[in-house]
Amino acid sequence: MDRSDMGCHFLGNELERLQQLFRAAPGFICVLSGQRHVYELANDAYYQLIGHRKIIGCALAEVLPEVIWQGFVNKLDRVYKTGQPFIGRAVPIKLQRSAGGELEERFIDLTYEAIRDRDNQIVGVFAQGHDVTEAHELAQMLARQAAQDPLTGLLNRREFARQLESLDDEQPTAVLYIDVDHFKIINDRSGHAAGDALLIQIADALQANISCEHLLARIGGDEFALILPRATAQVALEMAHRMRAAVNDLHPIFTGRRYSVSLSIGISIGCPGDGLTFADVLNLADAACILAKEKGRNRVQLSLPTDEEIMLRRGEMDGATHLMEAIREGQVVLYAQRIFSMDLGSEGDPNFYEVLARLREADGSIRPPGSFIPAAERFGLIDHLDRHIIEKVFAHLRKPRRDSITDVCYFVNVSALTLSSPEFPSFIGDLLVEYPDVSPGQICFEVTETAVISNMRRVCHMMNRLVEVGFRFALDDFGSGMASFAYLQDMPVHFVKIDGQFIRGILDRPAGADIVEAVARVARAMNMKTIAESVEVLELLPHLRTLGIDYGQGFALHHPEPI
Repeated sequence: MDRSDMGCHFLGNELERLQQLFRAAPGFICVLSGQRHVYELANDAYYQLIGHRKIIGCALAEVLPEVIWQGFVNKLDRVYKTGQPFIGRAVPIKLQRSAGGELEERFIDLTYEAIRDRDNQIVGVFAQGHDVTEAHELAQMLARQAAQDPLTGLLNRREFARQLESLDDEQPTAVLYIDVDHFKIINDRSGHAAGDALLIQIADALQANISCEHLLARIGGDEFALILPRATAQVALEMAHRMRAAVNDLHPIFTGRRYSVSLSIGISIGCPGDGLTFADVLNLADAACILAKEKGRNRVQLSLPTDEEIMLRRGEMDGATHLMEAIREGQVVLYAQRIFSMDLGSEGDPNFYEVLARLREADGSIRPPGSFIPAAERFGLIDHLDRHIIEKVFAHLRKPRRDSITDVCYFVNVSALTLSSPEFPSFIGDLLVEYPDVSPGQICFEVTETAVISNMRRVCHMMNRLVEVGFRFALDDFGSGMASFAYLQDMPVHFVKIDGQFIRGILDRPAGADIVEAVARVARAMNMKTIAESVEVLELLPHLRTLGIDYGQGFALHHPEPI
């Protein structure tokens, strides 16, 4: 074999190898010639994409007529005429992959590039890409999962917030904040599976009343929100009442019980030029929903930016958020007010102080408890706040004192919600382990009479468990609620703090002294000590001693100091 034959043989082998590589390339490839885009070459991946049909030597529009109306021939014409490449990512294309079959949608990454001859004239188009259908569908599924509530299939809170911000703020927009009334009762009585089933039924009932342009989301455990673009207050009210009626028609049966279901719905309207962001409008709707629940539930409350009630609720919501930030950042500070014995000559009594919580603002100013305690109670933060304060008191008692006083007892306010929590004893037990130098006798928990009576059996049970360990209890604001003297004998109480309205009445109301004296006599008979609250003038002291009061507390005796 001469050299020329050897060269031809070598070139033939190389050409065959290149053809094999071309056919086996993982991405699809084809070469289209001339203005009619006639197929010259195509690899296996291209045939797998379009289906096995004869294409070589045929114009693309003849063998793939379904791509004409999808704009692919126009894209090829543009590349052929201008020389500018086309690049597309996850481009949808519908192909008849089998003869007589239905069109199948695929998604492809696609590049069209002009082919030029030696004179730089365009003579064809080179097409290449990858079938990314599976990857695209997986990405879409993950995106849907990230945007959907897994239980109801509605938008979740994050996606709702994202779409909320993208709405046209040049049009009026109505926001409905929807809360399921008494949902916790069903959850507690019939279990979480029943609660989930109810939420699905409610979501279906809500969806049946909206159109495709509305945005409905589940934004909390039993809370939903709805956006009505370009809606007036009247339209929003009609929608809210339809939804409320639809859910009222649900009468689910769980674990043999039939339940009635209702909604409380708050509505706010955002209008161009009102200066409100969509987040503001949502907060107003939330505040209106809270007001609807306070007015009896199963009702609709329309919010206007000028409504004083709505502004109050919104302020409390802001206060709750601020409180959580203060707890996280250590801005809850403790003050103490001394409780004095009325027997000035007595010895051996410990030094009693009531712990009072305050919030320190960024500018150093101090906020009183009245500005954040109601919000903590309303928005379910009181347990978190109580535990934070109790732990700070334990930490304070462990510190060495700067004075010589060692026998100290701090009165710490605790809500009935906190006290009745099954986890509260273990929380206290953990603190006793963490702070072994702190004695239970150094802490007296204060609980209001109205809080105790709201859940008498459970609270008293928890009080008894803590008393057995060595803690003491004081009944705060006695006389302000519904308690009678008979309740006292059922409570493991060491101190009765008489409400300030009765103490102040000693000087100007004849019956005031009689009420205080009666409380003192009954408490003494039950071996309980009495504390007069709100002692704001020294003139009260001789009267309190005469009436048999054991201790006094108020600004006339001591102003609270930081501890």
